[in-house]
Amino acid sequence: MQRRAFLSAVGIGLTSVTGCLASADDGGSTGDDETTDAPPTTDEPDTDGSDDSVAVDAGEQVTAVVGTEPDGDSGFVPHRLRLTNDSEEPWVARIEVTPTLAHPHAGTYKLAPDAEVSVVLRVPADYDVRVTDEQSGATATKSLSPDDFDCNQSWTAFSPDGDDIAVASASTRMACAPPTIAGDDALSVTVGDGSLSGESYTKPHAVSVGNATDETTLVDVAIETDEGRVAFGGRYRLESDARVDVRVTEQSALVARVVRLDSDTEETVSLDQSVFDCNNSKTTISLDDTGGLTSATASTLMACQKPE
Repeated sequence: MQRRAFLSAVGIGLTSVTGCLASADDGGSTGDDETTDAPPTTDEPDTDGSDDSVAVDAGEQVTAVVGTEPDGDSGFVPHRLRLTNDSEEPWVARIEVTPTLAHPHAGTYKLAPDAEVSVVLRVPADYDVRVTDEQSGATATKSLSPDDFDCNQSWTAFSPDGDDIAVASASTRMACAPPTIAGDDALSVTVGDGSLSGESYTKPHAVSVGNATDETTLVDVAIETDEGRVAFGGRYRLESDARVDVRVTEQSALVARVVRLDSDTEETVSLDQSVFDCNNSKTTISLDDTGGLTSATASTLMACQKPE
């Protein structure tokens, strides 16, 4: 692994705190020298025969992925969660990652000294993270939001610190402009647990944000739950006829929210669970020439009768 070389070669911001026994709210983000996305898994480690933990050997890195990679240039680098064992003894730790929508990730790992587990978060969203030291019972927690995703490499690292858990945050320090979506192009994002598909009786719902004007315009786009948790969010510069398309593959009550920055205009559309049925359906939010936003929801409008 090349963590030390990267830290010395690239300017980063770094803070560290220590988790407490039973509970901790501290955390951070840490970055990576890799410029390519990690595959769903790196190597296939053995499960420790004495328990349900996955054994990770010295010098080995195991990688897991949460979420689906956007189709198109999102301008955002995935955020990484790391379990790193810089001690001289094996460390048994459990990590639980809960996204707003999508399958959570949970795993228990027995890390040898100098071993690492990396969990890659693909979609800018809200996440709750909990790491537990299985031997001491210490826990550390971290909450992430779309603000933790930009053009920089960033990560959150958890490591043993005696009977506690140390949490370190870091990222590269490049200035990041909002990503630009080219005209007649689209950024396509999928959120949800994948339980809905084109082949399932209940179909996914699509949300499309498009620029119908002749001017390039800056917008904030978010798909949120009723409780205000963000399932996907980001700021984009849309050229004329550019779009951000979101496909929701999990039946849930949601709110589509778009803010147009040039006029400070906001449009919100409530999407209750009834929009998910046997029909193909889509909510379109469009920027218009008056500086405003318009929205409409369309469906194929077939009568739905679920087969028994």
